[in-house]
Amino acid sequence: MTALTPPLAACLHRRPSSLIVLVLLLAMGGFGCSRGVRGEIYVPPYQPVWKGRHKLPSYRVGLPGAGWEPLAGDGLQAVWQHSTDPAIIQVHGECEDHGDSDLEDFTDHQRIDYSEWKIMEEPTGELDAEGRPRMRKQQYYTTIADREALRTTVSANLDGAGVMLEYVVLKKDGCLFDLTYIAVPKAFEQHTGEFQKVIDGFGFPIRD
Repeated sequence: MTALTPPLAACLHRRPSSLIVLVLLLAMGGFGCSRGVRGEIYVPPYQPVWKGRHKLPSYRVGLPGAGWEPLAGDGLQAVWQHSTDPAIIQVHGECEDHGDSDLEDFTDHQRIDYSEWKIMEEPTGELDAEGRPRMRKQQYYTTIADREALRTTVSANLDGAGVMLEYVVLKKDGCLFDLTYIAVPKAFEQHTGEFQKVIDGFGFPIRD
């Protein structure tokens, strides 16, 4: 099984959420970072012993399928860019340095990169007292890799352009993972199933 390669070329030294924003902006402009290698396991880049213990986890991911090109760059882990649509899927994990915030706080922290951030709503299938559809936020808890995960769908504005995001965050064995799908609104719905493939294949720790 081929591992997702360590970074091949520098994009920018930024925190993970900003990196994905940068990659999407590049995708919207027809550019991107270096192409990575297709694979189902992320293995952190080599780090000499004198630098201390590596705080990046190895983990398994699902593959989004045809039409998605893997990217590699400094600070990127498992990242794919769609070949024709401005859309990005990413998985990122870190251990120990993420703090003790709950999953809702980690999700809310993502809004710092956007000028607008609104959690989407969906009908519940029920009507209120005035006969109008009851609505609920598209934010709910689910289970991924035997752990509680928070999944949120958001409408946002990125440097003046409208985008849609699906953001999943979970903690396991002292590590924090976020799985993100971000696309322009017109392309968002058609690739949610491919993001689900990545989620369905996520595993940590890696077991044979």
